[in-house]
Amino acid sequence: AASGLTNPTEMEIAPDGRIFVAQEEGTIRLVKNGVLVSKPVVTLTGVDAYSERGLLGITVDPGFATNHYLYVYYTAGTNNSPTSHNLISRLTLNGDVVVPGSEAILLELPALGNALILMGGALHFGPDGKLYISVGDWALTANSQSLTEPTGKILRINADGSIPTDNPFYNTA
Repeated sequence: AASGLTNPTEMEIAPDGRIFVAQEEGTIRLVKNGVLVSKPVVTLTGVDAYSERGLLGITVDPGFATNHYLYVYYTAGTNNSPTSHNLISRLTLNGDVVVPGSEAILLELPALGNALILMGGALHFGPDGKLYISVGDWALTANSQSLTEPTGKILRINADGSIPTDNPFYNTA
């Protein structure tokens, strides 16, 4: 068992057995052969980890063995700032660390305002090769019933961040 993790939020096991662990404050750690690697995979800058915000989700690309892509869901901004918002990014690895400057923001969600809880954040690729993203309702339950709000939903996007044309409501919302 690996020790030395701080506020882990999610982990993902790569096809080669490495375990990537997301920590709330924005650091991704690596467990390799059952041992926590001392050097972080990356420490994302500008992560807002106040309350239930932070680095909340992580997954590997289905083609990870060749493209070395990690996807993350995190809250960008400063603590309790009205400009804080959740986003989904793709990072590229070189060995056990992220290539500097490789972050590609794929999707930015609306500003959180005063929302502090129920952020969501799970990321998983489906058998269709699409990225599925759980977005919390921020304790605004009416949002989950509204087609004009992306919160309180499971979003489905292509690995490049574009919206699949076969998504429900593709042409209407």
